[in-house]
Amino acid sequence: MKPPTSNIVVGLDLAEKMGLCVIDGATKQLLFSSTVKLSKTSSESRLIHLHKLLNKVFEKFSPNEIAIEDVFLPAKTSHRTPISLGELRGVARLCAAENNLPVFFYPPRKVKQTITGYGNASKSDVINWVKGEFNIEVKDDNEADAISIAWTHIICRQFENNL
Repeated sequence: MKPPTSNIVVGLDLAEKMGLCVIDGATKQLLFSSTVKLSKTSSESRLIHLHKLLNKVFEKFSPNEIAIEDVFLPAKTSHRTPISLGELRGVARLCAAENNLPVFFYPPRKVKQTITGYGNASKSDVINWVKGEFNIEVKDDNEADAISIAWTHIICRQFENNL
């Protein structure tokens, strides 16, 4: 039997406190996960930090695809939040484009449905699933979200390939 080829997926939960992970979809191994606080000093430094960080991750892990949580804004969101998230999303897409990587977006409800079986699952449900599935302690919900986003992408791609 031929060994599986790697399918390295980067999962991103874009925010000022960003969740980031790398999963090998072929072996189902979590290669890296963390939460990264992007600069608070200025939006310019935050965007530059994200650009440099993603390029380092892409260089180190040579991913095949990027999975990003689609924008979800609660009703009581600051008017600046959509702009900030849009800027981060734009930088992530630019980095992916510079590296010829396709980007896939998943809404939070689809991620929760895929991971827990319930689209309205709580953050603690997602964290508990990640802890159990990968046998790790996650730092916070941002890291858990990044892992669950990448995993959702892997599951969706497997389903598509089996059709």
